[in-house]
Amino acid sequence: MNNIYFGYSKEAIIDTINGEYALYLRKSRADLESEAKGEGETLARHEKMLVELSRAYGFSIGKIYREIVSGESIESRPVVQELLKDVESGRWKGVLVVEVERLARGDTMDQGRVAKSFKFSDTKIITPMKIYDPNNEFDEEYFEFGLFMSRREYKVINRRLQRGREASVKEGKYVGSVPPYGYDRVKIEKDKGFTLIRNNEEAEIVEKIFNMYAYNDISINEVARQLNTGGYEPRKANEWTISAVKDILSNPIYIGKVKWNSRKTVKEYKNGKISKTRPRNSECILCDGIHEPIIDLQTWQIVQEKRSKNTPAVVHNKVVQNPLVGIVYCSKCGKKMQRRPYKAKGFDDTLICPNTNCDNVSSKLYIVEEKIILSLKEWLRDYHINYGEYAGEIKSKKKTVLEENIKNLNKELEVQNKKLSNIYDFFEDGTYSREMFSERCSLISATINNIKSNIEEFEKKLEQEVRNEESKKTIIPKIENVIDLYQNLQTAEEKNLLLKTVVKRVEYLKTEKAIKKNSDPTDFELDIYPNIG
Repeated sequence: MNNIYFGYSKEAIIDTINGEYALYLRKSRADLESEAKGEGETLARHEKMLVELSRAYGFSIGKIYREIVSGESIESRPVVQELLKDVESGRWKGVLVVEVERLARGDTMDQGRVAKSFKFSDTKIITPMKIYDPNNEFDEEYFEFGLFMSRREYKVINRRLQRGREASVKEGKYVGSVPPYGYDRVKIEKDKGFTLIRNNEEAEIVEKIFNMYAYNDISINEVARQLNTGGYEPRKANEWTISAVKDILSNPIYIGKVKWNSRKTVKEYKNGKISKTRPRNSECILCDGIHEPIIDLQTWQIVQEKRSKNTPAVVHNKVVQNPLVGIVYCSKCGKKMQRRPYKAKGFDDTLICPNTNCDNVSSKLYIVEEKIILSLKEWLRDYHINYGEYAGEIKSKKKTVLEENIKNLNKELEVQNKKLSNIYDFFEDGTYSREMFSERCSLISATINNIKSNIEEFEKKLEQEVRNEESKKTIIPKIENVIDLYQNLQTAEEKNLLLKTVVKRVEYLKTEKAIKKNSDPTDFELDIYPNIG
C-alpha cells in the first residue's frame, strides 16, 4: 500500500489521494443463491476485489456505496439513487463496480438515466474486465449493450423462477419466504424446496382464533380485543389488529392448502411515477399442501359461512373517499386515523383509530375536516398580525453557525493541502525518505478526507436549513391558496392532495364520549404540523 503512488506525477498523485473514486456494491439474485450454498458473503468478496483493483490503478477511494436490497428499478434502490446524484454533481472521477450490470437492470428509462449520468458528468466506470469511458463512442455502445443484455437476462431468470414456483406449489410445497403465523418453514429432506411444520405455541393461538369466532357470537373486532387483553402476542406487532385476525381466518394454509399468486403485483403509472399495488387475486393457484393442517375442515367452513354473512360488500375502486387519509394520526397510539362509512341514512362518516386497544374517541369526519381548515385560517390571521417581527428573523442562528463551521473547515483544508504540497517538496529534495513520505502522506490524506466529509455534512445541513427558511416564506401563499380553493373542490382526493401541500401531520385527541344530547361535537384537540422543510 505504501508504494502504490510511485511512478505517477505529483499532480496525478494529489488528484487520486483526494478521494475522487467510489465503489458500488450490490448483490444479485445469483449471489443470494451462492451464499445459500455456503460460498461466502458476496459484498465482502466484491469489496476486496475492487479495493485490490483500486490499489493496482493507484486510485484513492472516497466512498463505498453498499446496496443491501435487491430491487428491479432504480426507484426501489435508495443507494444507487444516492450514487447517481453524486455522479451527476461531478463528485467522482470514476466508479468501481464488479460488472456494469450491477448499476442498472431496470427498464430502458432506468438504463438511460444511468448512461446519461455517467456521460454528462464524464465519470468513468471501472470493472475488473474493462474501463468504460462514457464519452468514447465505442465504450458507450458497449456499455449500453451490456445494460440491454442484463435486462434480457433478468426477464428470462424471472420467468424461470415464476415457472419453478408454480410447479412447486402444484407439488404441495411452500414457496413463500416467510412462514404464516402458526408454522415454521423447513427444508424438505432429500428434495428441493420447503414445507411447513407446526409451531406449537403459535398454532394454539390460531386454533383459539378460529374457535372463538366459529363457536361464539362475537365479531372479529372482539376476537382481536380478547387476544390483546388475554396477553396473546402476534409474531412481530405489539398487538392484534382486525386485519391480522381477518388474514388468519381467510387463509386456507390452515386446512392444509398452499396457494400462489393470491396477491399479484400490479404496476400503475400515476403522477409521473410507477406505483405497485398487490390486490387480492381471485384466480390464484390453490393446491393441497404436504404440510399438516391446524384447523379441521368443519371449523373452517363454519368460519367462512359466518364471515360471508357478516362481511359487507366493499367495492375496491381505489377512489380516495377520505380527504384526511394519511394526514390525521391518533395522538395516543400513533396509528393513522381511518374513515368509517355508514350505509344507513342519516349517519355521517366518522374518523376512528383502528387500534382496538386505543380509547381515543371517534368524531364525525366532516367536523374534523372543518376544524383543520378553521385552524389554518386562525394561524394565517395571527401570522399576518406578527409578520413584522418574523420578517426580521428570517436568517436563523442555526444557519449562521453552520456557515461559520464551513468557513473554518475550508481554512483548515487549505492548511492541510499546503502541508501535503510541502511533503512532496521534502520528498523531491531528499529531506524525506520513501517510507517517511508515504507515512506522512497517508496521515495528511486521511485528515483531508475527514475534513471534506465534515464539510459535506455541514453543507447538507445548511442546504436543509435554507430550504426550511424558504418554506417558511412560501407557506403563507400556499395556506391562502388552500383556504380559497378547498371548499370548491369536488373530490376527496383533490382535497387530500391540496391539504398535503401545507400540512405534514395532524394529531387528533378526544377523551370524552358524546353521551349527552347537547354535548359539543368539536370537543377534541388537534396538533397541526405544517409542511415546512
